[in-house]
Amino acid sequence: MITIKNASWEVIKTIDSDLNKTLLKQLEAEWIQLAAACYTGICWACMCEIESWEENVNKSFRWEPWFPLWDEEVMTCIAGVKNTEKDIVLKTIY
Repeated sequence: MITIKNASWEVIKTIDSDLNKTLLKQLEAEWIQLAAACYTGICWACMCEIESWEENVNKSFRWEPWFPLWDEEVMTCIAGVKNTEKDIVLKTIY
């Protein structure tokens, strides 16, 4: 499961996770709108903060390089899920 919260820490939605899609594609498929521009991890528009289960996030899901981030930050356009049995909680930044 992926739980997404807004910048005020309010839960927007909880969805099933998919090992075969980026986090951003999974959120967009469930009508959760995040800012996104480049879809390559360069613009930082889709960055989210990982509230929990950071170890279950694959930050290089698409095998693209990413800029150094804090451990709790993730570019949702190039990140994915490592294991569907563990939940991920993300908070939008913008």
